[in-house]
Amino acid sequence: MKTTIAIISTLFVLLGNTLFAQHEAGIAYDKDQKAIFIESFPATQYRHMGTVNCAAYSPDGVDKLIEHMMKQVTKQLAGVEYDAIIFRQGSGLCKADIVQYYRDPKAKKSRAKKGEENEVPAEYKLSKANARGEVLLFIKNSPTAPNTLLGKIELPVTFKSSDVEEYINEMMKVASKTYSKFDALVFIEGTNLMKANVINFK
Repeated sequence: MKTTIAIISTLFVLLGNTLFAQHEAGIAYDKDQKAIFIESFPATQYRHMGTVNCAAYSPDGVDKLIEHMMKQVTKQLAGVEYDAIIFRQGSGLCKADIVQYYRDPKAKKSRAKKGEENEVPAEYKLSKANARGEVLLFIKNSPTAPNTLLGKIELPVTFKSSDVEEYINEMMKVASKTYSKFDALVFIEGTNLMKANVINFK
């Protein structure tokens, strides 16, 4: 009897993990032909090329921090070819791993036409969202699993901070006060982490 219960419990855990894995999938943002992963990591296999940190003085705001860190790659890892930046969770976008995807040795390297830029291959932007407790966060990352919008939340205009982590933590507090249960927060692009959609996966 105990063996049967243990087997059933294991099956429920495996089923839950499978469903969670489906829900965590997303499509990451890209900039200057590089895939950007915030509160997420690539679903495609990659190799680690190095780690970079913010300079002593770094700008505020998500977009400015991304630009700053891309410049830091050039300074701290000069000459390194890379495909994506994975920002370390909990670092306030001030620490990131620089990675390169494994390539098919038989594949021909595509070249952009004059005046055009190569697009980031779709598989390079496939992501898996990181969880904070039982909640998934999508920042510059769009969930691909079917979901239901519970509503929109935003921080008060009086809320100010130079720390990205404080914005994330405050938004999670607001969401928890408004909704008893939710699966994920999808931060709205262009709002500097001040607004988010609250969703449940189907």
